[in-house]
Amino acid sequence: MQIWQTLMREGNDCFDQCAWLDAEQYYNKALALIELDWQEDRNNVELLLAWIAGLHNLSTLFEEQGDSELALRYLTLPHQWMLALSQDDSISDELQAMAMRAIKITLMPLLEFSKNHPICEQCYHALQATKDWLTSPAQTLH
Repeated sequence: MQIWQTLMREGNDCFDQCAWLDAEQYYNKALALIELDWQEDRNNVELLLAWIAGLHNLSTLFEEQGDSELALRYLTLPHQWMLALSQDDSISDELQAMAMRAIKITLMPLLEFSKNHPICEQCYHALQATKDWLTSPAQTLH
């Protein structure tokens, strides 16, 4: 088991116990290790998904504490990163395709979040447009 996995589990345990600061520290440490590993292995799907999960964990943590602005930031970051990667012609086709698949993972929590917390109308429409684009049959990859 990787160290980041242990840290993520520790963060989850702290979250379950409402030990918010400890959970945040564990999640941040896990994310730092994931990001280091991902620099070495950009096509690693497990690391990409772990990074997204870690940021989503932080989002849930801050939402539980009533900080919806920070929660939204932690949901938005991986979504915007995946959108950018999916359009980046300088990366491998494999990484672009992986980013396309990950957009589906990052989009749905944002749409759910917007049901409970107001987001700007322009942002909401951009999320809906992304959802429509993902579900359209004429989707093309670069």
